[in-house]
Order: sequence, then structure tokens, then C-alpha cells
Amino acid sequence: MKHFKGYLKFFGPSVQDGRMNVEKAGNSIIALGKAFQKYQKFHNQTEFEPKLGEVKKNCTEINIFFEQIIPAIQPVAETVPYIAGIKIADMLGVTAIPKKFFENLADTIMLKIFSKGKSPEVVREFIRDEKHYIEVRNSDGETKILEKSIYYSQKIFSDLDRLVQLEEGKEDRMEMGYYDEYNKQKTVAEIKCSQKSFFKSEVSEDDIIERLKEDFDEEKAKEEKVKGIFVDYYGLAHKYHFSFQARKNQDKIGKQKILCMVDKNQISEFIDLLKPENQKKNICIFGKSTRNREGKIDKMKISSFSLNEDFDPNQLSLI
Repeated sequence: MKHFKGYLKFFGPSVQDGRMNVEKAGNSIIALGKAFQKYQKFHNQTEFEPKLGEVKKNCTEINIFFEQIIPAIQPVAETVPYIAGIKIADMLGVTAIPKKFFENLADTIMLKIFSKGKSPEVVREFIRDEKHYIEVRNSDGETKILEKSIYYSQKIFSDLDRLVQLEEGKEDRMEMGYYDEYNKQKTVAEIKCSQKSFFKSEVSEDDIIERLKEDFDEEKAKEEKVKGIFVDYYGLAHKYHFSFQARKNQDKIGKQKILCMVDKNQISEFIDLLKPENQKKNICIFGKSTRNREGKIDKMKISSFSLNEDFDPNQLSLI
């Protein structure tokens, strides 16, 4: 079976012989797998599955194979579109999707290191050679110009804390990359132990998973309007399909991710709002919401939304 091989490589005193603490290695692999699944959902790709490969010595190098998923039995009615899909995949090369994943993830890592884990300030946006660019500034006053899509790809890779399993005096640094068509390593990102804190999230993935299991308390819910952007899609397996983050009135609403329930017939509309080109400005959502112990909005059942952040929910039509 055709596959693409990526790798995570750790350096330091405790990993010289190809040995690494199993929990740390496992956390990194799980984090990379979750990031890839999220990436595929965002780009409507489902034909690759990450699998654990081998572990090499001299450092600790963990190989991950991204294998193309091919059903063992295919109904006759679906045979033609399936074959057409395989032909298209062969034309693009089975490496195209996971290779782009590693490169996009590397861009986010670069931006997190540059901004020291904080949200960089947007200085300006401009077009050059028919491409959209954005200039950002970090807390030290340094500026960097990057493609706008790279800036917004941070939303896909919102939780990288578990990926960066480094500890002073044990694992000094980690590299991430893939093997090219000549079986040579292509390193796309390097993270030092001193940079570990840049990847910590305000809310961990475990916290989100626990909150996704909680019921929506209709009795305590009140109608509210929130201005901000959608940051995550959790799929139809959960009662809360998306998370939303306020960009206005954060002192009252909070900076945490607001878990949102939406009408299942509108799922595709909300997924579109996650795309970079649709996150140029704030969105207004309206519906019944509940608050947590700190008095911040925790969950919302969305009844309406608008691309106009000054939307009045009492109007009969959306703008």
C-alpha cells in the first residue's frame, strides 16, 4: 500500500539510545494524530490514516505512516466514483495531503515561536502578486510578513501543548518533518525546550472533551448576543458541534471557547465560517446561553447568526 512517512525526532541526554518515556512519546503521537484528523475535516479529506511506524536510535525518532484508506469491499453502485477518486489521488500523489499538513503545521509552529505563544498584533493586510499577506507584530515589537492563510491556519492547530513533550536535562529539542520521494529527511520545524511554554493552551483539549459531555441547562439559559469567530468543529458525534470565541466584551463574556449547538441542517453553513476567507471580521451569533462558575458564557444554542457584527436579532431577516 502506498504511504507517506513523517517523523518526530527528539534529542537530549535521556533519548540517545532510541529510548523515550512511553507517556511522553504517546502524548506526542496522539497530539499529532488529532491534529491530522482535524486538518482532514477542515479540508474535507478523509482518505489517510496515521499509523505508528518504527523507532530509530542515536536520538529517538518516531516514524508515522500516513496510509491511504482503501475499503476491502466496495458496493457495485459506488465502484465508478471510487475508482475515479483513486485516479485523482494518484495524479496528485499520495504524499500531497500529509505533506501539506506538515508544512501548514510548521507554519503555525513558526508563528507561535515568533509571537512567544501570545496572539500577535495585526499591523496591516495587503495584496502582492495576487496573494493576500498579513503583517504581524509580537510583544518585542518585531514584525513578520506571512500569507494570510498561514495566520488563520492557527485555528486548525489550536492545541499543540501535548505535541511538545520536552523537559530540561532530558529532551533538549524536537524536530518534525517527513521523508521525501528520495527517502531523505525534510525537517520542517524545530522546537527547543526553552520554547515549550509558547505552545500551552489557555484551555486544554481534555477540558473541552469533558465539557462536550455536559448537558445544556435550558432552565438557566438566557438569550444573548456574542461577537467573535468560530474556532473549532467537533462533528456530529457530539451534541455541541462548534466552539466560538468572543472578540468583543471579553471582560463580561470571557476568552474561553463557547461550545455551540446548531441546527444540523445548517452544519455546512457554519463550517464555511471556519474557513480563513470567511474570518476577516467578527461574526454575530444569537441564542440561548448558559454561564460557568466564573460568570462567563459557557455554552450556547444558536438560533441565528449574521456576518454583520452589529446584527439586531429582533429584525425579521439576517443581513
